[in-house]
Amino acid sequence: MAEEVDFNDVLENIFLSENKQCEKSYEEGFEVGIEAGNPEGYHLGYHKGAQLGRELGHYLGIVSYHLENQERSEVQYSEKIIKQLEKVKELIDSFPRKNSEDHDILGLAENIRSQYKKACALLKISSTNPYGGDISF
Repeated sequence: MAEEVDFNDVLENIFLSENKQCEKSYEEGFEVGIEAGNPEGYHLGYHKGAQLGRELGHYLGIVSYHLENQERSEVQYSEKIIKQLEKVKELIDSFPRKNSEDHDILGLAENIRSQYKKACALLKISSTNPYGGDISF
């Protein structure tokens, strides 16, 4: 004899079949999204990191030039200018070289930018970055 199926169970299965299908489709879509998003995120991070490195390298080059050539310069730098240049160099040297969640990389970069602009103002030179700036994600 056939097993008796409760009428309410049949109705419940009919009404919940759409929900079950939605849950299954969501899980499949989520998995596909994870697989597709990882390489894209990696490449975005790689390019933004290279852009930030180029910007900080530019700042370090300008600061190092002025610190190393201050004695040969026609204009003698004040102690305030030298301290500001050393501060920028120290900030760049202490910038994390490895990816870490413990550091606010964008906050540190913004601090370096502002200190660099202050040094440029004291030196009376342009602070514009030829590589563009303002890294945003």
